[in-house]
Amino acid sequence: MLLGVKTVADELLTDVPAPGVLRCTLHRHDHANMLTRPLMDDLRRALLAAAADDDVHVVVVTGAGDSFCEGVDPDEAARFFASPAAYREFLIAVRDLYLLFPAVPKPIVAAVNGTTRMGGLELALAADVIVASSAARLGDGHPGGIGGGGVAKRLPEAIGARAARWLFYTGDLLDAAAAQRLGLVQEVFPADSFTADVVAVAQRIAGRRMGRSLARIKAMTAAGPSPAALHDEIDQSIRQYFDPEVQAGFADWQAAELP
Repeated sequence: MLLGVKTVADELLTDVPAPGVLRCTLHRHDHANMLTRPLMDDLRRALLAAAADDDVHVVVVTGAGDSFCEGVDPDEAARFFASPAAYREFLIAVRDLYLLFPAVPKPIVAAVNGTTRMGGLELALAADVIVASSAARLGDGHPGGIGGGGVAKRLPEAIGARAARWLFYTGDLLDAAAAQRLGLVQEVFPADSFTADVVAVAQRIAGRRMGRSLARIKAMTAAGPSPAALHDEIDQSIRQYFDPEVQAGFADWQAAELP
């Protein structure tokens, strides 16, 4: 893929803001950077390209505008909620994308520039570390507290089971400082210098490499949910959203909440 130009779908921008740093920017700011299949496909291609490029030492994933990512685009949701089989196919695509993150032998930093919830939180949790703007707000926020993209497994790993349950039960969004106190976010930078600070920390990480040391650190510290656990979450999510009672409430929620 060509760096520094829009991808075919124009939904992901890639550039090299500093030597060794590949930045992938979700570029749907008019739609809260919500996920679509073309955007997911572009991100997958960018990660595979980064994995194979010896000049890339750190990958940064961030968002354009005021949101990092606020879930899945409503038009996409309408297609995958057409049937349990369609929804399962979509969740498997999400699972496979997020399983690619730990397979890339480079540190991946989620640079959360703004509001992050639902599929956006799942995306951030797939990265190795999360840094946030002081203006960011983060939480699960799935209606009914059920995701499907690994959040039920990755969020408790990040902040502990009780804190994760609280966010699932309440739907609360945390400010960046609270998210850092829980361990969800590793560093918070001022909103007005966030972009530059993220590039600087990416350069600092890249500068610590000695040979394949960063890849080895990533491999040694790799954790994450098992395939069986992810399969269980997918099954639970399908049961949730195809429950007739839930579908009625979900339709009302979509009308009230989604842009």
